[in-house]
Amino acid sequence: MPGAEDLVVGIDLGTSTAKVLVLTASGEVVGRARATYIQYRPRPGWVEQSPDDWWDAVCRAVRESLRSVDGRRVRAVGLSGQLNGVVLVDERGHPLRNALIWLDQRAAEQAQRVQSEQTELLSRAGHGTVTGVHVLPKLLWHMENEPKLAERTRYILFPKDDINLRVTDEVATDPSDPGAVAMLDMGRRNWAYDLLDALGIPTAWLPPVYESPEVIGRVTQEGAVATGLPEGTPVVAGAGDMAALAVGTGVVKPGTGCASIATAGHVAIHLDSMPDAMDERLWLMCHAVPGKYFWHGLVLTGGHCLDWFRISFGQAERAAAQLLDVDEYDLLLSNAARVPPGSRGLLFLPFLDGVATPYHDAAARSAFIGATSLHRKEHFVRAVLEGVAHNFRDSFEIAASMGVVIDEVRTGEGGSRSKLWRQILADVLGREVVPLRELDCSALGAACIAGAGAGVWRDLESAVEAAVHREVPVAVNAQHQAAYEVGYALYREAYVALKGLFPKLSG
Repeated sequence: MPGAEDLVVGIDLGTSTAKVLVLTASGEVVGRARATYIQYRPRPGWVEQSPDDWWDAVCRAVRESLRSVDGRRVRAVGLSGQLNGVVLVDERGHPLRNALIWLDQRAAEQAQRVQSEQTELLSRAGHGTVTGVHVLPKLLWHMENEPKLAERTRYILFPKDDINLRVTDEVATDPSDPGAVAMLDMGRRNWAYDLLDALGIPTAWLPPVYESPEVIGRVTQEGAVATGLPEGTPVVAGAGDMAALAVGTGVVKPGTGCASIATAGHVAIHLDSMPDAMDERLWLMCHAVPGKYFWHGLVLTGGHCLDWFRISFGQAERAAAQLLDVDEYDLLLSNAARVPPGSRGLLFLPFLDGVATPYHDAAARSAFIGATSLHRKEHFVRAVLEGVAHNFRDSFEIAASMGVVIDEVRTGEGGSRSKLWRQILADVLGREVVPLRELDCSALGAACIAGAGAGVWRDLESAVEAAVHREVPVAVNAQHQAAYEVGYALYREAYVALKGLFPKLSG
């Protein structure tokens, strides 16, 4: 292995922030930075971002991350990007319009049409339910509503691929992005040409597919000037953010899984091969590890639930935090830590904006159930943490029912900073949970993918061994686990009981 002086750069292009990590070959983070960008909402349900805003943020963040290191030592660059966004580019590689991102719901009608008319081809390609979130119906919306732009389109790119094009002048993608948007033949890990032909999507629009660690080009002179990266540095295909998250949490071999608590919560459970049977309650994803897969579970408003509660009801903690110069989250959580498991009979359904896995119910809503005059704010806070943990458990229960063995669960991203939330997660899952040192897991995964592709590490497993550092595991408290067995059953029963009411509340 090359010496520790070699560096790799991982870039994660998220929904609101570009995050950059610089790693040594021994796996230590020696540079980091982030830069934000905005969303544009021209109509209700329409959510767009400017690829030029992405590029500006990436350039600023990369330059900042390299400020304290010798950039000439960078040996590889890898990108991770938000899923289910689409960029239309012309012959020169310039965007023709803002990108429709995953939050955009304008293609709901097209999604219903694809689902009803192409069920067999979707199933044959390894896909289940198609919704307005997916890029596939978004492309149909473009073709039907913006035909002149469609005529000028040369390629369709996913968010990370637009940045790769600007850095290298090369058009490419990896299996994880089209695999997540219902456009890939999951078994062959290449485009689902039969499905796309049936829908009239031009195959000339499709970039070539490379495995995530494959080098697709090198930093051009123009890319070097813009970013500060050395000209000629290898750039790998990279991965969608969930595949990069799986790498950055060390979910690269059988028996491993993660429960990541960010704005949304994410579950990734490693699969060594395509499953024999599909289960539409989870999403099958192509891994960044060549030839591998993982089950993906989505807790739609995971960490956002606590943030929503803090903003809506945490005024006293906010004022006290400013006075005492402490973190308002710490005040909320320290009080909640004194509440017994089960929050004295208070239950929370964490469905602020609907529920993804396992129910896939856009009409679902959050609810506090069981409140009495004895409950105080700290009970509600703990109930929020417990409700989110119950939704995480759903994905692990489904995987176990399919015979998937999970020996170790890791946790990362911002929500895992909370000692209380980590303990609740372990107790609800009924299994030891391993925190990770680095919480920007998708950026870390992108760096690992880059280093593996450029030979800094032998392969992705070696990259993970070097760069993904485990902290002290959180053991299960048996007494708490028993309480949460009851709580989990009540959580599931509560959803069933309220399911018929939710659409009426949604108007």
